[in-house]
Amino acid sequence: MSRWARRPPDVSEEHRVLAGAAVAGLVFGIAFDGDSAGGPAGPATGAKLSAEGWVACSQVMAEGEVVSVEEGPEAGRVLLTVAVTDWFKPATGEKEARFDVVDPAKDGAYPRWKPGEHLLLVIDRDPTAYVTSYRGDDIAEVRRSIERALPGAAGRECRDGGRGDV
Repeated sequence: MSRWARRPPDVSEEHRVLAGAAVAGLVFGIAFDGDSAGGPAGPATGAKLSAEGWVACSQVMAEGEVVSVEEGPEAGRVLLTVAVTDWFKPATGEKEARFDVVDPAKDGAYPRWKPGEHLLLVIDRDPTAYVTSYRGDDIAEVRRSIERALPGAAGRECRDGGRGDV
């Protein structure tokens, strides 16, 4: 076991929850760059997308419960089935949608979704990108950002794969 996988035995559950909340807040703040528009920062270029750019450069934005996660047709991919309660982008879709996406656990980067989990999913136009999934209290804030950005994103083109200007 690597030293990164170990947890000090004297850390209380309360401290782990607080640390987890702090990390989630930091990640959420970085992804949304703390601006009122709520757009994520672009990678290496340092370019920041507005919330409208983020919506324009996303393939799917939907909220619902995970029905199943099955091995995909290719290594490193899964078939994610979601009972969708709210479609944001596209505006409408099937009540139960199946997505062929990158397996979040393929490199040990993230845990795989579990049936019954309630998520807000953002699927990038790049089929090799990880799905961004929001859980719990983060969903309401992300939903508000998406809903505010939808009108400004309508008809906008995504250039540079969402990594720079839109």
